[in-house]
Amino acid sequence: MNNQISMNTGSVKSFFSSKTERWVLALSLSFLLVNLAAIVLKENYYLSLLPVFLGLVYLYFFSVETIFLIIAFTSPLAINLSDWDARLAVSLPTEPLMAGLLLIFLLKSLYELNKWKAFLRNPITIAFLIYFVWLAFSSFTSQMPLVSWKFFVSHLWLIVPMYFFGTRLFFLKESTQRNFIIVQFIALTFVAIYTLVRHAGYNFGDDESHWVMQPFYKDHAIYGSAIALFIPVMFFLFTDKKYNFTQKFFLMASIVVLILALLFSYSRAAWVGFAIAIGIGVIVLFRIKFKVIIVGFLILLLGGLFFQTQIMHRLEKNKQDSSEDIVENIKSISNISTDASNLERMNRWNCAFRMTADYPVYGTGPGTYQFLYAPYQFSYEKTVISTNAGTLGNAHSEFLGAMAETGIPGMLSVGFLVFSIFFYGFHTYSRLRRIDRSKARFVLGLLLGLVTYFTHAFLNNFLDSDKIAIPVWGFVAVIVANGLAIDDKTREKETTSGEISD
Repeated sequence: MNNQISMNTGSVKSFFSSKTERWVLALSLSFLLVNLAAIVLKENYYLSLLPVFLGLVYLYFFSVETIFLIIAFTSPLAINLSDWDARLAVSLPTEPLMAGLLLIFLLKSLYELNKWKAFLRNPITIAFLIYFVWLAFSSFTSQMPLVSWKFFVSHLWLIVPMYFFGTRLFFLKESTQRNFIIVQFIALTFVAIYTLVRHAGYNFGDDESHWVMQPFYKDHAIYGSAIALFIPVMFFLFTDKKYNFTQKFFLMASIVVLILALLFSYSRAAWVGFAIAIGIGVIVLFRIKFKVIIVGFLILLLGGLFFQTQIMHRLEKNKQDSSEDIVENIKSISNISTDASNLERMNRWNCAFRMTADYPVYGTGPGTYQFLYAPYQFSYEKTVISTNAGTLGNAHSEFLGAMAETGIPGMLSVGFLVFSIFFYGFHTYSRLRRIDRSKARFVLGLLLGLVTYFTHAFLNNFLDSDKIAIPVWGFVAVIVANGLAIDDKTREKETTSGEISD
């Protein structure tokens, strides 16, 4: 016993014998005393955040993948302060963390530019650069320059860290790819359970479905979009042989929760996106020939043109509004005569076309639609949910919104970006099938998740929100990282075979 006490005493003495350790202890005690005084005397709690800040600084420089995972986990849980104070339009903690990543990326790229050459030649990267160039160009010609440049900067910290920095990280540390997806999925499942339990208290009512997911998501449309995004990739992870029975059980249970959450979100656009993703998944998995798809599409197109009068007549006769009944809600998707949501969406689209007619090349300026669209509304197109308020409107379409704000070239740049993502993504999937079927199915899950969103994007626009931007651009980064890894291995094989032949 005495020996133990002496050993402990010795260890304490040895601790204090180090000058560095004495300084650490002194500074720690000083901080605690100063912080305590600030809390007691001034009721100021901000100093308590200093250790958190210093910890984050350390992670930014020495473990940036941890920052990525923190952002991923907190994105479904983040709270937007603008919901309480319009002057504080920031999502905590994700947006400040993303801004920090943007800064680190800029610093690292100055010293490692030569390592990014293959990435910079990637078609998706080129499409992003074209998009940013035109975004900057149209900001110069904007009707509201301050709004447009703010929009430009916000898109920089939403896209650059996730795609430009994320691709590099996912390429160098492959394990981070799945971790990035899984931690978001876990957090989203927590939000889904919270929402379902809360929604159950209102008997899963349609009206309540618009706000029960708050404060984590603003409304049911973005909530449904986020859920639909994750279900395909998690399904393919469930089928992966790498996971044991227990892991698969929890995966499947969580997938079931998300499917129920998607159903009770009453987000018809999310339902449509999810249904189309399932259809494309069936086509890819069963290898239905491209000729068959084209023929089927042409038949549908010709049928639509031939029977367009009858179709329009049926649509005009559809009086089914959205309701708590799932079947009735599905029927209401095609109601363009009485459903306020559908009619308001058409009102916003018409405004976008009229704005484009006035500003066809440069648009009104990035981020300006909500402030400028009101005069373009026709009185007979307005609905009970129409508004002239400059903070309550968007184009309800990623593509038409881009057209109104950045002109026809801007919309084409967005279209080219989306085309590049899917062209490169499915090409990467095809290459992976011959190398690693597990990775191939993982990439296919990511692609189908993106299908759900970009289908949804015809009907809504959420890429200006961290809730959707982080997973969407993160998914793209993972796909590109896998494509670059294949290229790298191919070059290694060619070099090795060349050396052997020599």
